[in-house]
Amino acid sequence: MNKVDIKGKATLEVSEGLLYLRWKRGAYIGIDVARAALAAISTLCQGARLPMLVEIQGVTHSAAARKLFPDPANISRMALLGDSPRDRVIAMLRLSLVRAGFPIKYFTSRDQAITWLNEPTGEQADKMLDRT
Repeated sequence: MNKVDIKGKATLEVSEGLLYLRWKRGAYIGIDVARAALAAISTLCQGARLPMLVEIQGVTHSAAARKLFPDPANISRMALLGDSPRDRVIAMLRLSLVRAGFPIKYFTSRDQAITWLNEPTGEQADKMLDRT
């Protein structure tokens, strides 16, 4: 199972060690959809913590969904990808309120987001430093 539909509101897939959550533009995410997304993430991660790119263009979340999502159990870092001033404002508000337990950063460039997600962190960075 590499690609999962989340209640018609998004797709989730794992590719080259990254999770990609692509919300449909303008989707409203309620608690049931957030729970379905978390279940799909857990299934695809299979116990690992992976970096995740989340496309948030025009998406809104209910208060209950915002409290539930994201869950640090399966996510090591998260890049939020948007393309409008509205997306940026929503992302900045979320970033100031969320205590996720992992780094979250907003991007308007997919390439920059993926580069950041692939940067070594924690133990990975220490191992790379030991090699030099």
